[in-house]
Amino acid sequence: MKLLKYAGFFPWVLIGSLIGSAFVVPAVSNLIDKFYYKEKYNNDAAMFYDQYRNNSYIVKVSMPNADSKLYLHNVDRKKYPLYENFDTTYDSRNFFNNPSADYTSFYCKEYKKYMNIIAFVDVNGSYGEKTLYLTVNRDDMNNPEYGTKENPVPVLKAVGVSEPIWFSGKDSDSVFIEEFYRNNVINYLKYKMPKEEFERRFKTKK
Repeated sequence: MKLLKYAGFFPWVLIGSLIGSAFVVPAVSNLIDKFYYKEKYNNDAAMFYDQYRNNSYIVKVSMPNADSKLYLHNVDRKKYPLYENFDTTYDSRNFFNNPSADYTSFYCKEYKKYMNIIAFVDVNGSYGEKTLYLTVNRDDMNNPEYGTKENPVPVLKAVGVSEPIWFSGKDSDSVFIEEFYRNNVINYLKYKMPKEEFERRFKTKK
């Protein structure tokens, strides 16, 4: 009876919280990571880098000035954000380690299509009123489902024709920019391209 008398003073809530924090929450997190996040993205994207690259080519365009409404974020910043984060785990503590991409979506007068310059690292530069060489994929350019406001043509390499884009000038280094392009393509294929489209374009035998 003495045990029952003193049981009310035992910190059951604290013990339950500790057990939950130490065992239950991590277990749930691991299960979600294993069965959801593990298959959420196109994990074998690197295998298809050459295929995507070899089907790409360069176009020359003149970019609008920085305040132009031809940039979609100047029309509606909420609908057309300048960046996107890709969750890779249920663990919120890993948020700042998740990959992210910067977007510059604009209307290209030369090709009458909306395009989106995508960078998975911080470019820290400016596109406004510069003439650029953009590397685009032939399948994307020929697909009528691409080039709209909702689904602009992805541009995974942009370099200045007569001046650097990056304030650091690193984009004038051909070795650096090719490695940047490779990583950009792989990250785009892995995180950004819809899984159904990835399967159809790269894995379905024609």
